[in-house]
Amino acid sequence: MKSNNQIDHYSYLLGGAELNDSLLQSYRSFHLTLQSIFIAIGTGLSVAVLVFDKAIKSLLATLILFVLAIISNYILVKMQKIIIDRGKDVSYWHRNLIKAEQELAPEKRYFTQFKINQRLQRADAKDLQKLFLTKRDINDKEIDLLVEKGLGHTRKILDRWLFNSIRIIWILLCAISLGYIAYLFACR
Repeated sequence: MKSNNQIDHYSYLLGGAELNDSLLQSYRSFHLTLQSIFIAIGTGLSVAVLVFDKAIKSLLATLILFVLAIISNYILVKMQKIIIDRGKDVSYWHRNLIKAEQELAPEKRYFTQFKINQRLQRADAKDLQKLFLTKRDINDKEIDLLVEKGLGHTRKILDRWLFNSIRIIWILLCAISLGYIAYLFACR
């Protein structure tokens, strides 16, 4: 039976992981909401560029679109750094939870079992149960394998592809508007 100090230690580690994961999700939600608003406004401006009957109105809408794109991308860069750093914080707590669970019998390492289960669908996770759910001690490099050095499958999608997709949307909106402005001035 584990002492109250050990239980308090596990509770503390779990609380740290929970708090940081909650903050990470809040930052992502805030950022996605903000970017959705910016992209909706940007899309409206791009449509306005295409429907305005005078080139000067289209040019003005394009300039506003470019300013909005710059602001959005500035926020995107800052938030991406915050989100990636917070993800590293979550991984720190996950590493410590896995280390602390090494004191338990393999069948009681519930967090470790959860992390293994997260990865079992992928080909690189075949031997994780043998590695983490035996009586031998594991090292930091092996723990990094389980927590995927802070950038698991979901985090790769959210922290890389989602940010890059937002950038591509802005490039397309600006290119469409700029292309139409060039067309209007060429037809004069």
